[in-house]
This record gives sequence, structure tokens and C-alpha cells, in this order.
Amino acid sequence: MFTSVDSNRKKLEHPSNENVQIPRSPNNSIIKESKSGIANQIDNLLSQNDEYTKLQLTIFGITFIVSILLASITGIFLGFNFGFSIFIGAIAGIFYLRLLAKSIGKLGKESSGVSKLQLLVPVCLFIFASKLGSLDIFPAMIGFFIYKPSLILYFSRS
Repeated sequence: MFTSVDSNRKKLEHPSNENVQIPRSPNNSIIKESKSGIANQIDNLLSQNDEYTKLQLTIFGITFIVSILLASITGIFLGFNFGFSIFIGAIAGIFYLRLLAKSIGKLGKESSGVSKLQLLVPVCLFIFASKLGSLDIFPAMIGFFIYKPSLILYFSRS
């Protein structure tokens, strides 16, 4: 049941490292383990090949480009504060759209209904815009709804 150990035979022989080759895998697991949470989510999102993920990325990209253009134009013609408020609202709209898409992606697999968590985004945007002096409420809410024309733009091109 018990094994005895001879204390005189503790010396272990290790082979030399001269001819050792480390196999390189295409996945490079060391880099994947060291990624942070956000980088890991982005990598997972980009590595998926399904149509729903591609649709999400396309709509997010269109919304981001439209928001930058609209914020720049309004920033030039109506003032920096107005353009900044639109841009912050648009970022909140993209975040809302992401939460909604994530909830819809889980529909049928893990849940039977859409989560209500994404409804906190416009409420928080309204609260922050009313409390902060650098954000205006009306332009921030306009910016929040920029994702809707982006959806119309995407689906009308077919």
C-alpha cells in the first residue's frame, strides 16, 4: 500500500533542451488565454460565421458611421455641445441595440422572452443628460434613435 523512497536516489536526469521543438498551433492558445474580457468577446463575435452575427456587425457599423457623420455635421453647424450630445446618444443607442440583439439571440435557446435590461439604457441616458451640464437632453435622445434610420438604410438597400 505504501511505497518507500530511497533518499539517496533523489537525483533526476533531465534531457537537454537543444533539439526540442515547440509545436506551434494555429490557434495560439497562450495569446487567447491572456486576452481581457472585452477583447475575448470581440474575438468570439468576429470568429462566428453565422448570418445573424454578420447582420449585427453590419448594422452596428452603419449606425456608428451615421452617428459620426451626423455628430460632425451638427457639431459644425449647431455647436460642439449639440454634436457631442448626439454622439453620446448614438453610442447609447448602439449599446441598446447590442443588448437587444444579444437578448434576441438567446430567444428560444436559453429564454422564452426578451430581457428588459436594455430598457435601462435610454433611462440612464436621460438621467445623465439631465444631471450633466455638458449634455443636452434633446440632442442625446435624437442621437439615441440614430439606429432606426440605420436599420431603414440597411434593409432598404436590398
